Amino acid sequence: MNEKSPLPIHKKVDEKTRSWKGFHLISGVLSLLTISIYLSTTFTFPTWIIKSEPDNPDGLCPIVPKIDPTKDIHNPKLLNYILYNDKFHKQEREKLLGAIQVPTEVYDDMLNPKSAKNLDKLLQSEPRWKPFIKFHQYLEETYPLVHNHLKIEKINHLGLVYTWKGNDKNKKPIILAAHQDVVPVQQATLDHWTYPPFKGGYDGKYLYGRGVSDCKNLLIGLLSTIELLLEKEKFKPERTIILAFGYDEESAGTGAAEISKHLLSRYGPDSILQIIDEGNEAYEQVEGLNLILPATGEKGYLDSVIELYTPGGHSSVPPKHTSIGIMAQLITEIENDSFSPLLTQANPIMGELFCLAEHSPALDKTLRRNILKAQVDTNANKKVVEYLAENLDTKYLITTSQAIDIIEGGVKSNALPEHVSILVNSRISVEESVEDVVDKYKLHAENIAKKFSLGLVVNGEELIEPAKNGYFNYSLVEPLQPAPVSPINGESWNVFGGALRYLYEDLVFPQSNDTFVVAPFLSTGNTDTKSYWDLSRNIYRYQPGLPNEDSGIHSVDERLVFDGHFHIIAFYYYYLQLIDKADDAKF
Repeated sequence: MNEKSPLPIHKKVDEKTRSWKGFHLISGVLSLLTISIYLSTTFTFPTWIIKSEPDNPDGLCPIVPKIDPTKDIHNPKLLNYILYNDKFHKQEREKLLGAIQVPTEVYDDMLNPKSAKNLDKLLQSEPRWKPFIKFHQYLEETYPLVHNHLKIEKINHLGLVYTWKGNDKNKKPIILAAHQDVVPVQQATLDHWTYPPFKGGYDGKYLYGRGVSDCKNLLIGLLSTIELLLEKEKFKPERTIILAFGYDEESAGTGAAEISKHLLSRYGPDSILQIIDEGNEAYEQVEGLNLILPATGEKGYLDSVIELYTPGGHSSVPPKHTSIGIMAQLITEIENDSFSPLLTQANPIMGELFCLAEHSPALDKTLRRNILKAQVDTNANKKVVEYLAENLDTKYLITTSQAIDIIEGGVKSNALPEHVSILVNSRISVEESVEDVVDKYKLHAENIAKKFSLGLVVNGEELIEPAKNGYFNYSLVEPLQPAPVSPINGESWNVFGGALRYLYEDLVFPQSNDTFVVAPFLSTGNTDTKSYWDLSRNIYRYQPGLPNEDSGIHSVDERLVFDGHFHIIAFYYYYLQLIDKADDAKF
């Protein structure tokens, strides 16, 4: 099969260039003109130094002003120590390796901790949770100052909430999130790892081990930051700082859901200034432009389980189509009817496209022109959509996906299958909803049901009465609407983005004159933030670091460019002091 040539926006400029992977949901139908005007206004905080004015303030992608925090933080010299001190790096490497060595694997069929009256009962009923208790003990031993000075609460037995109470009750808290759990390692792959997955190893550049990049590096980095702040004993926060660590982000997400209930009962809706969780990492170089891409939303999610029940019998006298054959026709109909791509201002990809069009030195001129006209010119929008839809890497940034991932049916070679089921996984685009996806699959199931005189039950509702030939049963599993999109037209975005520019331009690459552009991003997967929507409108899915193309996340040889781990600590060391001084009235 001939492969289509890659999109220009995916071409590598040098070894550091990364493919443009995804984007995140932007607030519903924003007026980009309003954004441009708003962001072009003067950005001031009491003593922060802004080293650059907004670039092209009347454009569609004004560059967020950089913030130099050094005059407003305790001991700015500590930043160089964090980033470059070998002794500190060795200590942190041992801390992260120690975290990896506790196998906090989570499986889809594990008992919900909520079902147990107490921890002992839980561990008796579901011993696979035991490593999490060991992990809690490890954190307590490794971070004594954190555990002596912060309030620690265990939510639903296993969730961890650390609270560093601020002195000003009128300031909204900030939440920094991560998760304790990791994807299981298949035993058959153990010999394929460079280092054992639950022992880990370091080759001078990469740190290896299950969970090292998803996301124990973030969890350990956050705790190390707080430990440093407490160790120096100079920072006394005005704003409450909350660390929220769920335990099953890789499966059901009940940990974050219970933590959210706990925090909502304590603080109330829209009570948190910002929530920052795992997500896109580091920066990407696209068409000669350095992009920092915090995800401002997430696609929706739905698992559609469609079952077919038919009469059985001996396979020596089969009907023309067995239930497997009928289900095959439904699969074909579903796959032959893909969701249509659509690009509107509701999608954060539009914001990133504008940044590329305005600031990239290498973007194709025709594509640039079409992007800049895409919000007002139907034909230009169509050209951009066609361009993105040509490549799988970008197609699903503007399209709902459908993947038939599981099929089961039949038990014996001489018995007609009486039950067949499929699971269709969908990641729902910004412009569509769970209902849109259900309507599509329901229509296809109805067509096949009528063709073979079958009944149809959808989510418990009988649409076509079950007949003697059998019936379809369509169930919805874990339906999740696309996330509300965090705004990029206010102080929250400016402060977060401006602080990130300082990290890369002044600390990581001080000898370079390159500008890093902060743009919105669309995440095609889901994080624990799916449980936190009611707590804040300012949710960012992003972690500092270095580009890590071959991360092996969820796979063999999961690894991390270890120097990037210190970007997390350095950033949050100054950012927590920076955001502590922010005026909530401006957010």
